[in-house]
Amino acid sequence: MTLTRAARWVAFFFLSVFSLSCREDAGVPADPQPIPFSLRFSAGDTFLYDAVLIDVYGYTIPSTRSRAMWRILSTGGSLPGFSDVITILDSASVLRGTSARVDTVLMAVNPSGDIYRYGLLATIARIRQQPVPPDQWECIAAFSVGTGNSWIVGYQDGGRSQPVTGRISGTPDMFSVKVKGQQTVFPGYRVDLSGVGFDYSYWVADSPSAFLLLRLEPNDTEEGAQLTLSEIR
Repeated sequence: MTLTRAARWVAFFFLSVFSLSCREDAGVPADPQPIPFSLRFSAGDTFLYDAVLIDVYGYTIPSTRSRAMWRILSTGGSLPGFSDVITILDSASVLRGTSARVDTVLMAVNPSGDIYRYGLLATIARIRQQPVPPDQWECIAAFSVGTGNSWIVGYQDGGRSQPVTGRISGTPDMFSVKVKGQQTVFPGYRVDLSGVGFDYSYWVADSPSAFLLLRLEPNDTEEGAQLTLSEIR
């Protein structure tokens, strides 16, 4: 796999996207204990990441290290299903093999604190040259169902036979990030998304709000990638 092709994996982290089916999974108890969570961004917030590709054996590839940036363009947008849509500019151009390309991410949060993004599973399918399911909102973090319980993120196929499930770990992990010039330690929740042929994990915090680490695990034939937040401006 060439670097250009492999680097496309990193792009999908910021393109992604997510469905209104957080409570479809039968494994969610009738009375789950929700996790209080409030993701809030402001226009102009900037997040700098250290990015690296991962080979099929699970080892990072030092020669692929680069920097990636995520900037909040706007908040409070309106789209069907949501009245407070967040638009994010992803300018990790080096990792896409072209300096001219940038992408935008659409994200939203419902009143329960559940996080949605638009088109993740379709993006994964396009990257892997698989049949592409419909682009739609997909639930990437269902804080309303609590820890240890699973939910349906969405489906990898139009026939809805290949579900992707999500699960939030119970104990937050601690991260050290430079926030407005000051090194700061704060906790983040781990969220695991699993489907046919891929495993994707990320850590997210709400005070300050940030995606702290994102990791796509490689499989037998495809490389993965990892982005680690280093600074919030």
